[in-house]
Amino acid sequence: MVTLEIEGDHLRITMQGHHKLWAMKSTLSLPLRDIRDVRLDPERAKRWWKGIRFPGTEVPGLYAAGTFYESDMRPDFWSVRKPEQAIVIQCATGADYDEIIVEVEDPDAEVARLRNAIGPRA
Repeated sequence: MVTLEIEGDHLRITMQGHHKLWAMKSTLSLPLRDIRDVRLDPERAKRWWKGIRFPGTEVPGLYAAGTFYESDMRPDFWSVRKPEQAIVIQCATGADYDEIIVEVEDPDAEVARLRNAIGPRA
């Protein structure tokens, strides 16, 4: 699970517990201007093929954490154990990641909060 904090004009994503170890990252930070959309998407989180993992951890069907590269070679960041609690943060072209797929405690509340923070583009 991760926590999301809005700090000024940035979103800070902090991995909690063992997620730090499995994702091989403890935090991510991205400017709010780089967020194009935020959505609930458990089907995306359940997807079997996530890409080529480097670095990170994956147990297919159970857990995905870390950086995954798909055919377009734009990395996605994952930290998901429970797909029903996953949100997808779609990033702008030129951002460090294409999508950030993370498990949060209250997906509905986080999507609403992030959409409010980024304004009408979502």
